[in-house]
Amino acid sequence: MKKRLLLAFMAMSAAVSGYALEQGEFVYTPQGRFQITGANVNANNAFQDLSGWTVVSASNEKTLTDNFNINANGYAEGINSVASLDATAGEGMYFKFEPSDAGATYVVSYKMKGAVAVSIRKITTEVSTNLVKVEGNSDNTFGGTNDVLVANTAEELTEDWQTFNYAIVGDGTPRTYFISFTGMATNIEIADVQIAPAMQFADLRKRDAMLEKLNAYKNCYNWDSALLADLGYDEAIANLQAVGDETGQAELDELLSTSQEIVSDFVKANMDDYLAGNTANYFGIKESSGNLQKQNNIGDWTVFPGGRGFWSNGAYPDMGHYQQSSKWCGGSPDNPMGVSLQKSLSAGSYVFAIEGNAATREPKKQCWTLDEGTKTAYGVAYIVKVNGEEVDTIASVVKDLQPIEYTPFFVTAKITEDATYEFGFKAYCKETHKNLTNGSVVYVKDASIWGKNENIYNQAQLGYEADVREQITTGRDALTKAAEYLANADYFWGKADLQDSVTVTEPKIAAFEAMSQDDIIATYDADTYVKENRTKTAEEGLLVFRVYDEAVKGILAANKKFLAINDTLNSLQTSIDAAEAVLALRLYDVATGKDALRTAIDNVKALQTQMKAAQYSEENAAAIKAANEELAAAVELFKTTIPASAIATVVDIDFEQAAVLNEETQNYSISGAAGAMEFTHFSTVAPEGEDAPYQQGHWDNGEQKWKGYLRIGNGDGTVAFNPVAEGKEDMGTSILKVSCDFYIQGLSGRSVGFFLKNEADSTLAALYRNYYQPSDTENTFGADMSKVWAKSGGSYNDASPADAEEPTTTVIEKTNFEVIMDYGTQTMYCNISSPNGSTTSAPVAFTGIPAKFVLSCNYDNKFATRRCWFDNLKIQRVQAGEATGISEVNAAAKVKAPTKVLKNGRIIINGKYAINGMLVK
Repeated sequence: MKKRLLLAFMAMSAAVSGYALEQGEFVYTPQGRFQITGANVNANNAFQDLSGWTVVSASNEKTLTDNFNINANGYAEGINSVASLDATAGEGMYFKFEPSDAGATYVVSYKMKGAVAVSIRKITTEVSTNLVKVEGNSDNTFGGTNDVLVANTAEELTEDWQTFNYAIVGDGTPRTYFISFTGMATNIEIADVQIAPAMQFADLRKRDAMLEKLNAYKNCYNWDSALLADLGYDEAIANLQAVGDETGQAELDELLSTSQEIVSDFVKANMDDYLAGNTANYFGIKESSGNLQKQNNIGDWTVFPGGRGFWSNGAYPDMGHYQQSSKWCGGSPDNPMGVSLQKSLSAGSYVFAIEGNAATREPKKQCWTLDEGTKTAYGVAYIVKVNGEEVDTIASVVKDLQPIEYTPFFVTAKITEDATYEFGFKAYCKETHKNLTNGSVVYVKDASIWGKNENIYNQAQLGYEADVREQITTGRDALTKAAEYLANADYFWGKADLQDSVTVTEPKIAAFEAMSQDDIIATYDADTYVKENRTKTAEEGLLVFRVYDEAVKGILAANKKFLAINDTLNSLQTSIDAAEAVLALRLYDVATGKDALRTAIDNVKALQTQMKAAQYSEENAAAIKAANEELAAAVELFKTTIPASAIATVVDIDFEQAAVLNEETQNYSISGAAGAMEFTHFSTVAPEGEDAPYQQGHWDNGEQKWKGYLRIGNGDGTVAFNPVAEGKEDMGTSILKVSCDFYIQGLSGRSVGFFLKNEADSTLAALYRNYYQPSDTENTFGADMSKVWAKSGGSYNDASPADAEEPTTTVIEKTNFEVIMDYGTQTMYCNISSPNGSTTSAPVAFTGIPAKFVLSCNYDNKFATRRCWFDNLKIQRVQAGEATGISEVNAAAKVKAPTKVLKNGRIIINGKYAINGMLVK
């Protein structure tokens, strides 16, 4: 594996230069490259007796020797070291350094060793284990105002001695500097602390990085020498190669700026951009809040491992951050984190560039590495050819990843075969770091794929042709749809208008389809065409817009209008189907309004016949709308005609009454008009911290408001009931109807829902779901849970009415659940209604009689404002006669289509009915 120059230089320095900072020696620091110009000014670097060092201790009783042990010849002959004896946070020692010249430059150097497992650096605000700081302030006091922080790190230690260098670059402000070692773990050893005057020179690491970039594009293809000379390409390379030990940083910065301009102009003029068309492909995310959280894709790229996805981070995304107490990649240290995409490429020369870094999580902090620290990972950028499930590696580059500085990768490939190729970047955890449990993250930025091939047309021109073809295909597809609409007997209105549009559009699309590649690309203008700009007009002469304006736009609008007016006509059938389904439900077996509802349905059918023979008009559309509304009202009126004598209310709790403590059980309960709910975990005071329990109402500045709603917390709320009629042994052919209201918020990975259980505590029915991770669910009915209204995160106040006298949740924000248990057919189903829509599950078989309704939630997050709410629990026994038909039973129902129940009791699902448990046509 190729190591960065910094690590290579430190290893060379330790092996060749011994222990002294020698005058004339060049050293690298995170601040750049410096030359030592004088002798060490720290006379106590040998650690003979710890003189010159001051103890840092929370207790005035501790001395330096309480924290450090002096090892004679611990580092080398004549050079003592000190080993830490006490890892107490914030305790250790410091050396005070006061430069005589506030504008001078110095290099601070020290040597350390220790096991990798304890070499996690700490952030400035948390003085703890392994903390090394070089800081300056004008207070002349250790721990004073830290207006200059040079180093705050334990670096990446090994069991061998390493030299670490940091630069103090004076800016003219008088400061006192403190070199401190505090809270060092007991296996950390320090030696040879030196401070020497220095001068800054060109950072050759930056020179080498730019040379790598220039050479990647120069060497990928056999460019004409005149082409390179015209832009001064070779001159830029020669100027950088001439940068040496005595070159100043300002001179190098100017050369770097010029070189970047040259290489950018060169590739744009002579190579194709294979990521063009989607700004996200470059990872140049302009908005850090651009809904990147947990996305598995960004632009054309796929992130891996799957299931975590991108998170936004400033201008660039990260590939999934894994929190503290987990090993690399969320506990999978052998797996990489990375991105990849696939492209169909012609034979040619390509350069894939990408930058990445990797960091460890700060212990007990919600942030990532902000300074130099552990080098957790290495990266692999690659290009492979995809042959089905097999891949052939074309080229790859491997480099160490830094925790802050982005490491650039340039992969050059000369492709000889037209095929599909994958470009990717993978970050792997080093073997020595796989047991660290501080969490991990990998960042990526500035991806690019530039290519050069011998095709007549470049990528931009070919992309333009593809855009034109896409528009033509859109028009052809719309014509095909129009033909289907015209041939479909279910559509009656607007056929003449749609046929007119087809007649006009067909020859235009046919003419565009006949155009050759040369004809299409001849209309391309690089200065004019912007794919995303849909406001361009045909007058600009670009074929892609002419196709849309002259052909596609018209047929799309004609199709849309045709569907819209026929949807109005077809809505009558939808209303009729819904009304007939309700009319046939056994739930309304004893309802007295059946004749009135049948009459209302017949009236709508008569209107339907009349409208099919007519044509669309605003008057006819208004008549249909009114008929639908009248039939819906008739259905609701019909539902109320069940005689009161046929309904027995078993449970009715609206949560208006106050919670009462049962002194014997020490549980709270809330009573209703019938029944009571008892809680395992209830509070009558404002919530504090984690593990918040059930409550009533919402707390706002210490005041409890809107008490008539149950605020769901952690634990269970249970209602015990007996639905069997007095004097009876079972439910007979009756129907048990359970209804309730929810307002569900994002619960940060937790679950909420309800269960119907029997006396033995076995579950008969359940709807219990994690709305943060929908795959975690208990859904006895196979109900379509997408119809549940679920607010994502935030505060409950966001959805509360402005007027405190109003209820906490408005009707439009609620989800109503109905569970219908039909003992005449031994099947049950669930109705869900919310602003997201309504759905009825397919019937499923059940056995047993519920004795408990259990409202349950496992939410124990500390955010007291993030909860869901519950209200209006009602359980009723409804009288129904004997079932006469065969009911379809589906134990794992996933049917989302409407379910109809015929007058003979048969249940129709998706146009099929059930015989002996089998769905047939």
